[in-house]
This record gives sequence, C-alpha cells and structure tokens, in this order.
Amino acid sequence: MAGKYSDGKSYKVVAFIFANFYKDEEQRIMRQVVEKSRLHNSRVVFFSTLADFYFNDLNDRGEQKIFAAVSVEQFDAIILMSESFKLDEEQLALVERAHGAGVPVITVDKSFEGCANLVMDYGDCFEKIVEHMVVFHGYRRVYFMGGMPDNSFSRERERVYLEAMRSVGVPREQCRVYYGRFWEEPCRKAMKQMFREFEEGLEVPEAIICANDAMALEVCNCLREKGYRVPEDIAVSGFDGLELERYHQPRLTTGIYNVEGMVETAFRIIDEGCPEVYLEKKIPIYNEMRIGRSCGCRSLDSQSVSAEMVSLKRELHHLLKYQGDLNQMVVNIGTLNQLEEALQVVPGFMGSLWYRDFWFCANEGFLEKEVPGFGSQDREEKEDYTSSMQVLHYHNMDDSGAEAGQAAARYWEEMEFGKILPDFHAQLEKNDFLLVNTVHLQGRSIGYTVVTLDIDRFWFVGYSAFLASFRHLMELQRSQNQLMKMYMGDLLTGLYNRNGFYLKVNQLLEKSEDLDLSVISLDMDGLKRINDTYGHAEGDEALHSLGDIIRGSLRQELAARIGGDEFLVAFVGKNIESRTREIVSRMERGIEEYNKVSGKVYQLQASIGSYTDCVRGHSLDFFLKKADDLMYACKYNHKKNQGLV
Repeated sequence: MAGKYSDGKSYKVVAFIFANFYKDEEQRIMRQVVEKSRLHNSRVVFFSTLADFYFNDLNDRGEQKIFAAVSVEQFDAIILMSESFKLDEEQLALVERAHGAGVPVITVDKSFEGCANLVMDYGDCFEKIVEHMVVFHGYRRVYFMGGMPDNSFSRERERVYLEAMRSVGVPREQCRVYYGRFWEEPCRKAMKQMFREFEEGLEVPEAIICANDAMALEVCNCLREKGYRVPEDIAVSGFDGLELERYHQPRLTTGIYNVEGMVETAFRIIDEGCPEVYLEKKIPIYNEMRIGRSCGCRSLDSQSVSAEMVSLKRELHHLLKYQGDLNQMVVNIGTLNQLEEALQVVPGFMGSLWYRDFWFCANEGFLEKEVPGFGSQDREEKEDYTSSMQVLHYHNMDDSGAEAGQAAARYWEEMEFGKILPDFHAQLEKNDFLLVNTVHLQGRSIGYTVVTLDIDRFWFVGYSAFLASFRHLMELQRSQNQLMKMYMGDLLTGLYNRNGFYLKVNQLLEKSEDLDLSVISLDMDGLKRINDTYGHAEGDEALHSLGDIIRGSLRQELAARIGGDEFLVAFVGKNIESRTREIVSRMERGIEEYNKVSGKVYQLQASIGSYTDCVRGHSLDFFLKKADDLMYACKYNHKKNQGLV
C-alpha cells in the first residue's frame, strides 16, 4: 500500500476539492487556502472541475471523474467543498474511501456522515439583514425574493423573513414571496410577475429582501427599467457578498461569506489531528453583515464603475480573441495523423495563460479506446484511470516569472497512477500547490491535467477555455485514430489490412534503399472446407487464431491480412535472413501447438513462402511476387503430400 505524500517531509499534504475553479468566488477561496496553508505548514493539491453537475449530463459524468483522481489514502486530510457540487454520489464514494483509509474529511455546508462538517451560519447573518430592514429602517411593506422553493437555504431565509415580519405586526397575508431560483433569468421572470400584480392593484413595496446577491442585482436592474429608484423608491438587500456587487450603484446591503474564517478553521482542525470531537458535529462559521446604500443607509462607495467597465471590456475582448485562437488550434491541428505533431503545436496557444508548468497525465492507450455508439446507455467504465500513466510535460516560465519562449515539451514519461506527477514533491515544494482537472471524452476519463501557476497572474478563465478545447482536440485525435484503424486495420485479426500494409511498407522503403527487405507470404490452407463444413463463424475463428499466431511470432515487424485467407509479413534491416527463418519457424511451431490444444475437429494449416533481397532497384510488387511464388510452391507440396494433386 502506498504511503502518505508527506512521509519523510516536514509538511502535510492536503487535498482541496471544489467545483468551477475559474469563478471569482472560487478564486477568492483558493487564495485564502494558499495563504493559510503556508501559515499551517501544509501543501495543497486542488482538484476542481468545469461544472457543478447541475445538468447530470454526459459532460457532468466526465467531470465527476475528478473524484477518482484523488488517491485519498496518500493525503493527510481532505477538504471537500461539498455544497459546490449538485450531486452527492461521487462525493459519498470518495468520503467512504477516505474513511476506509483512515483519512479525515472536512466538508463545507453539505454534511456527510463521519466528517467534520463546517457550516456557514447564513441564518444569523441573514437575520441581521432582515432586522436591519424591518426594525432599523422600519419598512413594513416588504416583499421577499427567494431561491428555489425546495432548497434548504432558501427555505431558511424565507422563514427568517416571515418571522421578522410577524414580530413587527405584519400579518402573513401581507407578505409576498417570489422565487427567483438564485439566478438572474428566473428572477427576472419573478419580477415580471410582481409588476403585473402592481398593475392589478398590489401595493408597491417599500423594500425587497433577496436571498442572494445575484437576484438582488437583477431586482435592481428590473426596478430601474420600470423607473423605480433604489433606495429612494424601493430599498433592496442581498446576501452572500458577490464579487460583482462591488461595482454596483448603489452598493448592496448584504452578507459577507466568511472565507477566511472557514479556511482557518479547516486548517486548525487538521493541525489538531482531526480529533473525534469534531466528527459529525456542525461547526458554525459566522458570516458578517455589510451595510451598503441599497437599504437607505449612507455607506460604502461603489468602486469606479467606468474603470471596471473598461477592465471587463478588455477581459471580454481578450477572452473572445483567445477562444477564436483555440478554435483555430482545433481546426488546424485536430486532424493531424500523429498525436505528437498536434501536441507540439499546443504550447503556442498556452503562453497567455501565464502558467509555469503543465502536465497531461494520460491513461495508457487513451486514443485506442473504442468510442461508444451514439445514444448508447452503456457508458460506464470499470476503470477510471489506468495503473500506469503516460505523462506529457510543458514548461513555460522560469522561477522569476520570465517566459521560457516556446514551451519545452517532454514525450511521454511513464508514471504510476497515484504519484500525481513524476517529480511531485519537487514541484510541490517549489510551488506550494497544484491544480488538477480531469480530461474526459464522451463521459469517460482519459487522464488528467496538472498546472502550476502564480495565483495573482494566472488567467483562470482562459485556462478553463483551454481545457475545453484541449479535450475537444483529444476527441478529434481519437476519432481520427479510430478512422485510421478502420481504414488500415483488419477488424477480424487486428492486423493491418491491404491499405495499411501498402502504406506502412512504402513508408519504410522510402528510407531503406541500402537495406534488405524481407517479405513472408502466408496462405491458410483449407479455409473453404472449414467454412463449408463447420460454418463461417468457425472459419472466422480459425483466421483470428492464425492472426494471433502470426502476431505472437513477431517483434516490430509489419503484419497484415490482405485477403480472405492471405497474410503478409514485411520488415527491413541488414543481414535479416536468419530473422526471416526464425519468424517462419515460430509461426510453424505456433500452428503446431495450436492444433495440439485447440480441441478442434479440424487442423489449422498454412503454406508459407519468404523472400529477402536488397531494396535498391526493386519494387514492392517484385518482393510480393517472389514470396507468393514460394508460398504457392509450398501449397502445391502440401496438396501433393495429401494426394490432392
């Protein structure tokens, strides 16, 4: 069993698992984790996704493979942002693996059995906001914009609102509750419903309390479009301290997500060894109310909106241009015949991300896996990652942050799964943290990526776009690989077909004028008799078995089934006559051994002829004709010995 990553080290190694690393709020959490990990003598491996599994579609199922990438037994502790994921099955499986390995798990907001469960105390902070609106300001005609009717956070905030209204003497029938489902578009629909009710005689509220900031900002937009001023005509409050709120006019009265307190508490529990006293308890993390002008108070000036607009416009232009570059990358190199050719071009599209090092840790044979049929329901794999990984490495910037120019690449270094990187500890000691994302095709994992970065310069949004395009590039490469296999391969035996044989041998001959070429021609004897007597399925099995015998007799030589019962072997080199005789002998012994153990009522037989000569001055057809002539002479002798001629 593998030991801990921290064995022999002075620091602990912690896994931090969360969704949507590219969002502003998640980057804020990452920065706090990095800062606190340094103070608590820990190193962090971030495992993140491009989705929160809300849709539970094929893409989400691929993203869920991130949990299988975590070798839980090798970490000292795991911090799981459990509420950031909308599905629990994979999270619970990870928690169960961690418990089996004796590794403590700390969850945030969504509690799991046997874990230390940190719970952001939204209720206390939200109560302060509601109290500020109905007690301090004295608003009585107050409406509520809730999240989802069946969501526990939304129900709790709705309960706080209704109790506060009751406490100041407002009857339930005068309270109005709408559901914006925590998102802008559903909130806009709820506001349209509210405006229709205004037209039907509903009194315009003095204030609207919102269950989160995204809805509060949309409420303000909708009110402004209808000519209402905030807070002069209608006061508004939000909750959760959305980053965008800093640039809104007026600033929202809202609750601040206590990221620092949450991260500090998690590392303190890890420092204490995660004692049982913390298990299955809900450990509260208290948030804070922040007063803005949207409630009617005079406080907090907005950030320069014009400056932010310029910055956002520049960022949008940058992202659109970069996405266009990535699309061009996929179009230009996605259909190249060789994966290495495509990957050599990729670093040129990564420089603007400001990364330090990038690794693609790929499953063995990841391009060889068959693509499931369209619409197939059988998409699950027994294995998420292979025991041995093939690692591609790009280096982009030196330790001073200076660009290394065209990123240097290493192809392909073998690594045991679970090590994360070939030089894991060297990278972790130099960078303090790593970011891991899964790579998947049609819901199946093909590996994962690892990146090291300067957290203050790295372009997270651009990297998320790159990962999506990189995955698409791998999809195109695999599709191309599958098409080439169909074009060049014989599906029955797994050897080359006629197309593949001629293509590969001619490529060899272009560089081999001064070498010898050996061609071995093999014809299966009696295939028609097997087909006629025992059926074509039995004939196919005989051909397949002969193909296995041929393959087992070779090293790097080319082998093909070029017709119904016709096979060819070809290779080049110097002084290769003895190797040719060895291959023929191995095939003959292989056929003999097969007949001893197969249990078939018929004997597998083949006629073999071989010819070797210098490549210079001869065509491939010349070699094929010579080998065929010798093979047919052998076939004639077989028939003569059997009294058939």
